[in-house]
Amino acid sequence: MATQSTTDYTWLRQKLLQKRQALTLSQRQADSQRLCLRLWDFIQQHFNTTHTIAAFWPIGAEVDIRPVLTQLDEAQYSVLLPKVVEKNAPLRFFRWSHTYPMVLGHFNIPEPQADEEVTTMPDLVLTPLLGFTAQGDRLGYGKGYYDRTLNQWISQGLKPYAIGLGWDEGLIEDTDYQPAVHDVPLANILTPSGWVL
Repeated sequence: MATQSTTDYTWLRQKLLQKRQALTLSQRQADSQRLCLRLWDFIQQHFNTTHTIAAFWPIGAEVDIRPVLTQLDEAQYSVLLPKVVEKNAPLRFFRWSHTYPMVLGHFNIPEPQADEEVTTMPDLVLTPLLGFTAQGDRLGYGKGYYDRTLNQWISQGLKPYAIGLGWDEGLIEDTDYQPAVHDVPLANILTPSGWVL
């Protein structure tokens, strides 16, 4: 049985990035569309325009959820995107509209050029993920921003409803995998093939 100290996260991240990079552009586009349809249906069924939804702007070969972000904005949902305002601190979320320009922030990640920060916990948090387990464990890129953010809300007595979005190829099949101590399990995970939990 693997222990906390024997899980090689660096090797695992490299392996998952290789699997992701092996996906063709057309496959990524088709799979992103499938995931977006499922995500839109889920949000329509469980959330209304009074709810606040924190999302992310996809980078690299992440699932492209930009069409859903635009749909949500056009349907009058309150959409937030994160900014790294301070390194090694929780993310901060700002109101976003598809009419807002995006600028490069820390780590060259696009962020909304917006001043309207929302400090209350969103009703739904959509997180990118590199890998995941069938039990809801999320493996990110190793910077810890989402874990710090979720843990901050939990420390305030709040219960964030967080859903991870990623490729089917991100499934961690190692039954000995142990999440890091600071990792926050997700409420659910959505891939192009459907819901994991």
